[in-house]
Amino acid sequence: MSKRPGPNKDNLEYTRKIFIDIAKREFCEHGYPNASTTRIVEDSGMARGSLYYHFGDKNGLFKAIYEELLDAASLRITEAMMRESAPVQALLVSAEVFLDLCMEDDFRKIVLIQSQSALGYLDRLEVLNRTILGKLRALMPALFQAGYFPGHTPETALIFLYGVLGEYGRSLDFVPAADVMRGAFGRAFAQTIKQLGPMPG
Repeated sequence: MSKRPGPNKDNLEYTRKIFIDIAKREFCEHGYPNASTTRIVEDSGMARGSLYYHFGDKNGLFKAIYEELLDAASLRITEAMMRESAPVQALLVSAEVFLDLCMEDDFRKIVLIQSQSALGYLDRLEVLNRTILGKLRALMPALFQAGYFPGHTPETALIFLYGVLGEYGRSLDFVPAADVMRGAFGRAFAQTIKQLGPMPG
């Protein structure tokens, strides 16, 4: 007797990827409040029940995309950091990678802008802590030992760094020459870190 056809791991992952790819475009074009699961289902060619099976609802779909984007960002940042031996250089290259990510519509619009209304603070923080904030936090002991961030604790320095980079990234959605501003942000960040470094002498 032949095996009854049904969902398998490859099919489930393929279906999930289709929904995520289409939903990224939907969220970027329409924003979270106006994104339509009806359009997403129609564009996917799948049954609505399949979307519910994988993600539960629109918010679950959004969170899955948010997590996927941050997981990919964390991998890119890790790869860049591993090429550097000095902790301050690892910090600076991670900031450059982050700003490059902010030039990508899906990362900027979904991770930095729409997530603030679509997801609760603790939900966002949980994902950030196990991805890019976790990478930055791991740098803190070596940076402090080298004399960076006087007057800060590791946690205040971490919030400061991500706050600055996040605001830089969000603003790229609204400026007329994003590529010019991205370069200016990178230079300003590097200069700020230099000023927060060890005092000469």
